[in-house]
Amino acid sequence: MSHFKALFLLGSILWLTACNGSIEAGNPIVEPPYQPGFSAAGLNQHIVHRLVSHQQQLYAATDQGLYRHQQNDQWQRLTHEEWDIIDIAIVNDEHLLISYRHKENALLAESLDQGDSWELVTHNFGGGALSPADMGEPIRRLQYHEAKLYAVGYNVLAVSEDFGRNWQLLAGNWNAFATGMSALAINQNGIDIWYGGQGAIENPLLMHYRTDSMAYSEFPGIDELLPVPSTVKDIVFDPDLHHVIFITGEGGIIKTSDNGETWQALHTNEDYRFYFDLVLDPKDKNILYTAGWNKDYDQPQPLILERSEDGGQTWEQFQHPDGELFGGVHSMTVHQQHLYLGLYKGGVMRVSMD
Repeated sequence: MSHFKALFLLGSILWLTACNGSIEAGNPIVEPPYQPGFSAAGLNQHIVHRLVSHQQQLYAATDQGLYRHQQNDQWQRLTHEEWDIIDIAIVNDEHLLISYRHKENALLAESLDQGDSWELVTHNFGGGALSPADMGEPIRRLQYHEAKLYAVGYNVLAVSEDFGRNWQLLAGNWNAFATGMSALAINQNGIDIWYGGQGAIENPLLMHYRTDSMAYSEFPGIDELLPVPSTVKDIVFDPDLHHVIFITGEGGIIKTSDNGETWQALHTNEDYRFYFDLVLDPKDKNILYTAGWNKDYDQPQPLILERSEDGGQTWEQFQHPDGELFGGVHSMTVHQQHLYLGLYKGGVMRVSMD
């Protein structure tokens, strides 16, 4: 076949294909509307305080112990079921640290074998003498970063370089008069540490500490965006832009695009609905997921997933069909391309993100 005939034949095939509609130049592919696929993923009737994804493992810190996710949505309990797990810090696959409550004591424990066994850590968090059990100030949040363990208490930020034995005060005062901190996050740059919670008069607290200058600052103006009383529940960084930060709490979600110089309300309400967490889609950070909790400890409430495709400017709601579900959400994380929700007394729910 000559070169001219080959080109003529190829052109004819392309023309016929286009006429049949297989190639539609100028018409973009229209994606179908998003519809979440909800599926129960175990731990029913548990209060899930935190879900943490680390490499191939998914952990659940609950009011009935620490669990690790297994195949077929089974969960392996790693601690005593009477331990109320406040938080978990992961040093590596083998080395885990947990803050927990047991019989009114606030404790710290360590495992060096993936949670198969635990040792009580003798520590001085709270400013007192070294003690295995602290009746006073609990460790409310833990974060391991670059060979250092950071923690917050009532109104304090502290750091330990020996896995929680000895603590150095960075900001605040031990056993301060406050409801307590409930959020702690370290920026990807390793310099900016943000933490927050609620003060003594039920006001939202948000603080910023710089490790390079040891400078500490507070942002009292956020109570103009979040309804008072309120509390800060989570701090989420943009994965690429260190100065873009999302804050979730009682009454909604706010955002700064300049590392706290100015703030804007993204998703606030006057119903004092709690937003404990926020997730940015790993494939498209303009897609945000959140879910709330009405402050009801005893009655079922609907599970309502909220999704934004424009960085939080507008939101769409998706409600789980089970009206008897304890659907208030206390924690969210992405694990193996799925969104996992930790519910208050409702266990764990898995949601498709595509």
